Amino acid sequence: MRRSLGLAARLAGFAIAAVTIAACGAKQPSVGEVSAAAVPSAAPTATQAAVSNHAPYAITAGPGGNLWFTEFQGAGVGRMTPYGATKRFEIDQDGFAERITAGPDGAIWFTDTFGDRIGRVASDGKIAYVKLPMPNSGPAGITSGSDGNLWFTEHVADRIGRLSTNGTLTEITVPKKSGPAEIVAGSDDNLWFAEDKVNRIGRITTAGKLTEFQIGTPDSRPAMLTLGPDGNVWFTEPQVDKIGRITPQGAITEFQFPAAGVPLGIASGSDKNLWVTMVKAHLIYRVSPDGQFTEFRTPDTTLATFITAGPDGNLWFTEPNGKIGKLTTSGDVDEFVYSQPYAK
Repeated sequence: MRRSLGLAARLAGFAIAAVTIAACGAKQPSVGEVSAAAVPSAAPTATQAAVSNHAPYAITAGPGGNLWFTEFQGAGVGRMTPYGATKRFEIDQDGFAERITAGPDGAIWFTDTFGDRIGRVASDGKIAYVKLPMPNSGPAGITSGSDGNLWFTEHVADRIGRLSTNGTLTEITVPKKSGPAEIVAGSDDNLWFAEDKVNRIGRITTAGKLTEFQIGTPDSRPAMLTLGPDGNVWFTEPQVDKIGRITPQGAITEFQFPAAGVPLGIASGSDKNLWVTMVKAHLIYRVSPDGQFTEFRTPDTTLATFITAGPDGNLWFTEPNGKIGKLTTSGDVDEFVYSQPYAK
């Protein structure tokens, strides 16, 4: 299967996760509750483990109180209820659903990196596409904007796309070789995105005006973004074990994690804190808006990667070994095995 240029870099965090699942001689847990607080604080021993054929990848909250996610090694998207019931929807075999978001029309939308298109999953599971005009454009991040449109990045083509729910497409060029990746809607009604090739955070208005802000730490490779409870945009810096905060005016503050471990996923919780996964350390951090860290060590067989806030008040995260985890704001983890045939 072909891979668009630049995809490997954006999958780096997930690849790290795939080869650092700790076995420690323990049996892989099935569905059931595991308390993170009860796990010993000793550093786990990392051993290589295969990525599941049904490895969930990016994740988002969707309509009806469900979670939706893409697949790292499958050609599909999945839906999970807050009680762990799952259903898989198959996309074109030549496609790859990378990032995913709930659309303003009640459907689920995703970027198809292999197919150079944007996909839509209707409530009945039917898949439709909007093809992008440029081959090998590398669509990556996607989010819903305040203007009622979908906004997405084209990592290879160095463009930002705006797509209406009826399929009207507008593309805006950003500086060459900037590598726009993840994107999120800000509290200021603008769109904010990571430029992972040039160490910047970009801001674009719904009218298409672009402003860029340089991150102070060199080569931090900004990855995932979220709108924080304080109205600022927060982002992870996996290359330097930091988390960043950028105000609507563009002022950036960085915070160093107490431990190394590749911070990747980030989400705003119902408790008004940030939650960050550390894919090489079996850790999930709670970070207050003023930069205070609280560490939760998960079991050695648990490896949280991408994370989102669920409509049930919990945090939900994906794992490369075929599981989806639910994390309470108290730090308790409940895991669900994800292995179902595609819906017919």
